[in-house]
Amino acid sequence: MAKESGIAKSIGKQTEEDMKAEDQLLYNYLKTGKKVPKSEAGYREQQQQQQNEYLNQKDREQQPSCDKCKFNLPAEQICHIVEGNVNNERGISEHFSPKGHGMLPGDIVWNYVKKSGEKLDHNIGRVIKEATEGFKCKDCKYYMYSHRCLLLKGRLEPEMSCAFIVKTGNGIEV
Repeated sequence: MAKESGIAKSIGKQTEEDMKAEDQLLYNYLKTGKKVPKSEAGYREQQQQQQNEYLNQKDREQQPSCDKCKFNLPAEQICHIVEGNVNNERGISEHFSPKGHGMLPGDIVWNYVKKSGEKLDHNIGRVIKEATEGFKCKDCKYYMYSHRCLLLKGRLEPEMSCAFIVKTGNGIEV
């Protein structure tokens, strides 16, 4: 089953007018290559003991944390917009952006590619060779049958994936 963060960044209806301040931060990173320092992002980690004392299991599952944010890359424990490693379960910043809030990261990248004329390299796209079922290149609206991607440079196989997948039928119109 796909992690919530994977779903949050690949599924949803939106328009380009839905861009939020947090979404602009991802666009700025793509443009400059600079992420927001943790201190400026207000990044912090909730103490597990404190969290357990005040919240029951259901409340903890709904508590905002990095792993529930569309900008989180859970396997790498990094964020698209905040510098350094993040704690998936206990980390949070002022730039937390859940499912349904603003634009999908892949659509933000598409805006960047359209305006700059420059596709991203595989490192920024975080390309992986084998993806979770339903979240593969072949499931993405930016993947072409020629094994090319509208967002990333080079050739991608149908079983691969990246950090910016947008499932076919979701997000903005291409």
